[in-house]
Amino acid sequence: MLTAAIACGVGAMAQDSRVATLQHGTHFRTYYGTDAFISAHNDASDGDVITLTAGVFNLCDVTKALTIRGEGMQKTVLQKSIPQFKIPMNNLYSLSLEGLTVSNTNTSGTIAIESTGGFATITISKCVLTGGSYYVKFTNCNAVVMNSEIKIKTLGNCNSSITCINSKMTTLEGGTFDVQNCVITGTANVSNSIIKNSIVYGVTTLNDTNESSHCLVKEGSSGFDNSWYVKTVAPEPDPWDETPSTYVLWDELFTGNYHLTAEASQNYIGTDGTEIGIYGGAYPYDITPDYPLVKNIEVKGIHENGKLSVKINVE
Repeated sequence: MLTAAIACGVGAMAQDSRVATLQHGTHFRTYYGTDAFISAHNDASDGDVITLTAGVFNLCDVTKALTIRGEGMQKTVLQKSIPQFKIPMNNLYSLSLEGLTVSNTNTSGTIAIESTGGFATITISKCVLTGGSYYVKFTNCNAVVMNSEIKIKTLGNCNSSITCINSKMTTLEGGTFDVQNCVITGTANVSNSIIKNSIVYGVTTLNDTNESSHCLVKEGSSGFDNSWYVKTVAPEPDPWDETPSTYVLWDELFTGNYHLTAEASQNYIGTDGTEIGIYGGAYPYDITPDYPLVKNIEVKGIHENGKLSVKINVE
């Protein structure tokens, strides 16, 4: 456990458990309440780290190359009507979202993640992107989505490359995806893309601009090379009462949360020798943050110059 003592103005600390901590080099500042993230973002510079406790925070348009960390995708929520991440190209820093949910509170509109001045690097790790009925749209960036869940359509091919690793995706549209050990709950309407070691729930046709291998897909799909096509409905009984051929049904292959059954995990092996889907590969699906979390904040009293002494426990 790491304990940090941080001083802040008496009037700055609201009676609210939601806290944003801004780290700029070796310096820290803290902000409180629903707009804590917005205040931290306004004071931040490219390369800074904003760490959020559990709770729901208002989100502003993000215009800086920051690392934004939450307490976990099921605990920390950043919400806004049509979230926009429009960061400048920066050769030293990238935009990194870690351990939180980004929620679009509008019933429509696109979550935009883009570079405004070149080609930027974006990392989304152990996050959920959700809300609205349109897309998550990546523009002018090299994006990596890992151990995450995108609950709306993902749009590529806007001068971007999108690598999806051990993540849950809905429908993919556009191009230049590299999908490894993922679950696609919808379809993959893509071109110039790679899909390997993955499970595709929607009946999908891949055209010949794509590369695929070792995928589990439903009967009726086409274009997947070196993959398994699985029946969704049992065949009609043999009218001559002969012993039917052996077959496997799609619903028999899974338990909860897209786990393969014990038998299926031994039968459907990917290119790397591990099971296909989000629990195989080099980065099996895990939503637990792998960085220190702010667990407790304790006010120690008023010190010099009317400042509060605040003890923050991090573990």
